[in-house]
Amino acid sequence: MAEPTNAETSIDSLSILNSPLLDGLFSLTSVRDVPSLLRQALQIARRTFHADAGSVLFASQPPHTIRLGDNPEPIADYIRQMEALIARRLQKGVWRVPASDAPLVSVRKFPAQRYVVLNTPLLSGNRLVGSLTLTIPQAVPVGSAHHTALTRLGRGFGQVATFAADLWLARQRYKELDLIYQVGQGLVSTLEVDKLLETIMEQSANALDAAAASIMLIDERRQELVFEAHSPGRLPLRKQRIGLHEGIAGWVARHGKPTIANNVNADPRFSRNVDVRTGFLTLSIAAVPIKMKGKTVGVLEVLNKHARTGFTDEDLRLMSAIAAQAAIALENARLYQSLREERDKIIKAQEEVRKELSRNLHDGTIQQLSAISMNLEYAKRLLQHDPKAAYKELTGIQKLANKAAREARLLLFELRPIMLETQGLLPTLEQYVAQLNENESFVVEAEFAPIPPLKKDVAGTIFSIIQEAINNIKRHARATHVKITVNATAEHMLVHVKDNGIGFDVSKVKANYTRRGSLGLLNMEERARLLDGVLAITSHTEGPDRGTTVTLSIPIKPSTGFLDPSKVAERKHDDD
Repeated sequence: MAEPTNAETSIDSLSILNSPLLDGLFSLTSVRDVPSLLRQALQIARRTFHADAGSVLFASQPPHTIRLGDNPEPIADYIRQMEALIARRLQKGVWRVPASDAPLVSVRKFPAQRYVVLNTPLLSGNRLVGSLTLTIPQAVPVGSAHHTALTRLGRGFGQVATFAADLWLARQRYKELDLIYQVGQGLVSTLEVDKLLETIMEQSANALDAAAASIMLIDERRQELVFEAHSPGRLPLRKQRIGLHEGIAGWVARHGKPTIANNVNADPRFSRNVDVRTGFLTLSIAAVPIKMKGKTVGVLEVLNKHARTGFTDEDLRLMSAIAAQAAIALENARLYQSLREERDKIIKAQEEVRKELSRNLHDGTIQQLSAISMNLEYAKRLLQHDPKAAYKELTGIQKLANKAAREARLLLFELRPIMLETQGLLPTLEQYVAQLNENESFVVEAEFAPIPPLKKDVAGTIFSIIQEAINNIKRHARATHVKITVNATAEHMLVHVKDNGIGFDVSKVKANYTRRGSLGLLNMEERARLLDGVLAITSHTEGPDRGTTVTLSIPIKPSTGFLDPSKVAERKHDDD
């Protein structure tokens, strides 16, 4: 039998039945980390082809390049240029290789260095995903069988690396979805915004493999960012402030765009002021805006990613999803807090009404009824001895009963005038003024001009504001004359309630309002805001203009409750 040639020996050494090679290829299927898989694949290729050095490029996101062994500079430079060319080409789109049984190997000889460089593409199906390069000494024979084997290794490595990369990406997506799910669970499990935001921060830092995370909200009045939540909790950041034009977070807040700074020392936007206050050394930052209805209301930032690659666009994508959840949490908390405040205001307003009604009944109607009862008893006794005096007493009792009836009607009218439902605001105000003039010690003058038709609930709100202004005059002003004016311009409806009383310091009263136990002014302002209106109060304690003027201005438009006069006329015509 003839002896086998060197070429046949080489082919046999590259056989797939070669046990070490077969074991190595199977071991790759259990590796889940892409860089580790590429390193092991390159080691298998070096051993199989007796290469002194090797390099593998895998164009994933992020791309990976693994090099083993030392190449002379001309060879190293050639490999770098070739891989850069392949990477740029793959960035432009998918690179497909036509199906062929021919080996896909390029050969470059370096006689001066006594090396041959072999390169083959990494393929996933017919899609090029990278390249495998080996530097082999000239003394090692390389033939067509080597080219065929290297091409097959390139296909195998490409398939396995693509599978590992897809699996890694799927696991990352699962982690992201799990994080978003956990955040969503937090949204429906609590309305305590501080606790929720702290949970979001901790989960964000863990998900992005970072050292810390923070949420800052914009204080528009002071043009500052306020730290609302941060992780780890040992950082003394709670409620600290930075200027809106300060640092990378300030840049994100102003521009409403995400950004990455993997080397903050080289970024001119970065500010060390927060690090100085906290002792935390910031090395890298990823920050995204928190937006509500298209408006930036805060910033989510994550600091110091542990991985050497730094923050990536994928991190920004995940952070943007978290920021959207944080925005929902903040909006829910704001609405919940607003509802609680409105509930408290309603309760306080109801209590005020009860107190006012009780006070008015006690000081007026009840005392008058008591006086009527006692005077009737006295009149009964007089009837037996002096009928003429009894008649006079009964006449006084009748006047007292009439006065009590008028005051009771005024109380009922103030609680909810039925005329608002049937005749509208101006007739109701005319009746209100008439009753005030019958019952109060001050004179009320009215000056009403035509106004556009109003919805009933809006007319009720305006009446309540006027009524509150009159009640304040009763309690505090000591006025002798009050004038109520209602008119309209082309764009606004205007209401003025002016008295000639003793006046007061408006700013001082508002500053101490929470301690006064009264909510009159606040109620008027809140009702004005419900109509998109503006309530202004001016007051003077001395001079010819002494007294107080309450001015209500409401824009005339459908959204504030004004009706189209033509439609109102059509509706009335239909009713007729």
